[in-house]
Amino acid sequence: MKSRFEDVKLKWIPLLILLVFFFPFILKSATFSYKYYLYVINLAGIYIILTVGLDILSGYTGLMSLGHAAFLALGAYFSAIMVDQLGLPFELSLIFTPMLVGCFGFIIGFPALRVQGIYLGLTTMGFGFIVKRLIIVFSDWTGGSAGLRVSNAKLFGWNINSDWENYFIIYFFVIIAIVIGRRMVRSKLGRAFMSIRDSEQAAIASGINLAKYKMISFFISGSFAGLAGVLFAHTSNFISTDHFDILLSIYFIVMIMIGGTGSIYGAVLGTLFIVLMENLFIPLFEDGLSKYIHLETGDFQAFIFGLIMLIFIIFQPLGFYGMWLKMRVYWKIFPFNPRKRFT
Repeated sequence: MKSRFEDVKLKWIPLLILLVFFFPFILKSATFSYKYYLYVINLAGIYIILTVGLDILSGYTGLMSLGHAAFLALGAYFSAIMVDQLGLPFELSLIFTPMLVGCFGFIIGFPALRVQGIYLGLTTMGFGFIVKRLIIVFSDWTGGSAGLRVSNAKLFGWNINSDWENYFIIYFFVIIAIVIGRRMVRSKLGRAFMSIRDSEQAAIASGINLAKYKMISFFISGSFAGLAGVLFAHTSNFISTDHFDILLSIYFIVMIMIGGTGSIYGAVLGTLFIVLMENLFIPLFEDGLSKYIHLETGDFQAFIFGLIMLIFIIFQPLGFYGMWLKMRVYWKIFPFNPRKRFT
């Protein structure tokens, strides 16, 4: 069984590695304010790791989650406590924190055995509220609502002190996450996920254990989010409950919807689009548009994102990646295609 999108080989990986390596140098030579742009790109990379995992859960397995900001928070706080308060090496945190957060995802997968759709989404949203409350309750460890300062990462004796150095660490894991995600969805495990998404009854008839694969999907998705949380904590150097609200979980869903659900590439494209839109493009046009649309800053961003979602749902439900595939198919058969436009 194939995904709804045609899969291609990973021949682009060497090119992507070269692009990732040279991009900061290009950015530095192109603009004086490259540090802010580098910060935004780093944030996009962290979110890409999370949305790749979320797309495996929601896009490939068909399980809705509105609690991935909570998984991100667990990864961030677990890593901060391990490294700064327990004195464990950052390398161990990179290994054990994703596994630990994945175990929480495995536990949250239990409701997926009995509820589906919006009810599962509400269950995961409730998990997010619980995590936020627990962070406040255990304030001796987490700093509570005041937040917690986090040290810089130290990887094999290398002190990572700048956004420049963080960039290479983050995008190393981005490439790893993309490769693992694509290999996973093309494997027997990925085919089982897609069977569950398309028809649970047919999956049962094929001998697929729904409980097993649903909980594995939650474990994998939670692990990706936990890794993103580790990187978020040690690159931002400060975490608080305000960073992980329900709106962030909704943003993650929007990212994979706009990119194209059921596509690892789509998760990457959608995340880049939303992060760049929020941090670069909207602030550029906000002052000019505020003359005609009288809204506060937060309301203005919500208005823009709502409008973008509406446009994509109505006109391009398959997202950016689906749009690109349509264009590729069109030009492959051009000029023998009798249709003059994409539908």
